[in-house]
Amino acid sequence: MNEYPVSQTFKVLDGHDLYRSENLIVALVVVESQYGKDLRLYRWLKRNDQWKVDLCRMSVKRWKWNEVAAKAQEFIAKYNIGQSGPSED
Repeated sequence: MNEYPVSQTFKVLDGHDLYRSENLIVALVVVESQYGKDLRLYRWLKRNDQWKVDLCRMSVKRWKWNEVAAKAQEFIAKYNIGQSGPSED
């Protein structure tokens, strides 16, 4: 699995690159924190050899939305994200 530079408060469980280059990463990432599991969309930009979370205001018209939706559904089912039931505290 690729490494994702998320906050120290999150544990990365899984991830899927939507796009990756030497200076940019856009990914769906499954994280876990004290509040439970979450599916998050990240965009990181490398500045001065450091990965920084970038604003996600971007054109998405070229994204393969069927693949994005399928991977999101896979992670939601695999990690029981957003399901009704007992709390995951």
